[in-house]
Amino acid sequence: MNWKTAAYIILFALIFIDPFFFNIPVGPLRMTLIRLVIGVLFVIMLDRIFIKRNPFHTDHIRFPLIFLGIWFYYGALSLIWTSSKGTAIKELYYFAVFLLLIIVLIFLLQNIKSSLITITFWLGGFVIVLISVIEFTFNVHLPTSRYVIEAERFMDITYRRATGFFYNENDLAFFLVLVFPFYLTGLFTKSFILKVVNVFTLITILLLAYFNDAKLSIIAVILQFVLFLLLSNKKLIINGTRLIMLFTPLILLATATAVYYLSNSSLFEGIKAGQGSEFIRMNLYLNGLYATFQSFMLGVGPGNFQHNIYPIFNTLGFINPHNWWLEVLTNYGLFIFAGYCAFFLYIMVQLYLIYWSDKKNNKLALTLFLSFTGFAIACLGPSSLFYFWPMWLLYGVTLGYIVKKRKYLIRERTPDHSLESKEG
Repeated sequence: MNWKTAAYIILFALIFIDPFFFNIPVGPLRMTLIRLVIGVLFVIMLDRIFIKRNPFHTDHIRFPLIFLGIWFYYGALSLIWTSSKGTAIKELYYFAVFLLLIIVLIFLLQNIKSSLITITFWLGGFVIVLISVIEFTFNVHLPTSRYVIEAERFMDITYRRATGFFYNENDLAFFLVLVFPFYLTGLFTKSFILKVVNVFTLITILLLAYFNDAKLSIIAVILQFVLFLLLSNKKLIINGTRLIMLFTPLILLATATAVYYLSNSSLFEGIKAGQGSEFIRMNLYLNGLYATFQSFMLGVGPGNFQHNIYPIFNTLGFINPHNWWLEVLTNYGLFIFAGYCAFFLYIMVQLYLIYWSDKKNNKLALTLFLSFTGFAIACLGPSSLFYFWPMWLLYGVTLGYIVKKRKYLIRERTPDHSLESKEG
């Protein structure tokens, strides 16, 4: 095992277990083990690149990196008009740490086998699924859970929830959506035992989402499963398209019936009565859009959604957006939101192209593509995602993978290289 592999494994593990180590206040900020490790690895990376002249490839990810830089500097610029500068500075500090994490991951993954990404996410997800099952079985939680941190609030509850290494059940559900595709593509394995384990894990993830009442996560994993079936088999795409065209009238009728049923069901009773999660989310979304317009589409500033809650929208005391897309739009404005959408789509397109260039050897591209597909829906669940480390881990790993695979594909298609391969 080389030092880059060890460094990646350590970083991956610390994403989840960092809260169990030290947390030292440094002025208004804090220093933890993972931030220290990221800083040390960044210094080592600079030494390797500028002193020892090791290459640092950014082919096909220059646009994402440029956008991330613009996003950060725009956030710093918004300090001019943001209402709570302390909150904004705190978020920018974390943003800088997350950017360093992404850059370090890209550097490390250039010389690491892609299979290591699959192994770490597979094992990490499996461990968290086991912990979640234990939580449901024995009604115990890790110290990072809100059911431990705020135990007095939940003394009288009768239901059970799982949170894994995270603060609440919504964060866990979102993470499980991200790792769900690793078990889907794991079904390709030749080992019967591993296939059984993957099937067991897939079913368990679906049950965890159900018992955690994470409706959006259930929708996300179902979508991932359908896309997995379609993208892993070309015939299914052709036959599926024919069936959709054939049954379009029935699909439209079913959709109209579903809309009519929902409009008359208990789903909207809470909104009509001015209570319930649907009512709260509706007002949070309206508040976020209103705050965006009030800021002349410039955004209210990093982390400042919570400081721009308007009385005309009754959010019943909730101050977080509960929608990652809205969080980006409200805090950073329309310009950054549009850039983020382009950033997100760019990553998905690159993964799609890598997968179809060689389906047999690029299954990780399909896995990550499905992860981002589920991400787009499940990110509406957690109260706020900016401080969610696994999201930034996924960005860094994916960008590093794109660089590695794109560089390989270009080399394979170069005439001189092909000639050398034949001669060899």
